[in-house]
Amino acid sequence: MVSKDQNQISLIGQTVNTFDGNIDETTAADGLSLIDKWLNRLDEASDEATDDIAETLERLRPEIDTAQRYNRIDNQQIASLLQELIEQTRNVAASPEASAEQTELSQLIAMLENLHRQAVRLIS
Repeated sequence: MVSKDQNQISLIGQTVNTFDGNIDETTAADGLSLIDKWLNRLDEASDEATDDIAETLERLRPEIDTAQRYNRIDNQQIASLLQELIEQTRNVAASPEASAEQTELSQLIAMLENLHRQAVRLIS
């Protein structure tokens, strides 16, 4: 996942821009599209550091899909999965191989933390 890969940096930027702000302003379709793009990217770059992220995204995808199809949102589960993604992304960012993408990964982590805070607030 790490190296100064322009496609990856572009995907990080797209993810941050899509989710920058209020979680309610982003559609489930946007989220599903980005998850699919990340899964494809992580599949190409498959390594131990990113396999956990891919697994978490695979578990997040049906939660978002259910929310879109049936208007049933499990904010507790989504918040839990976002917390896992935050920790996993921090681990990748802390690796020596990630030094070229520190700025982008920091932005991604901040965006995930923002989404997590919003999901936690929505838990009844």
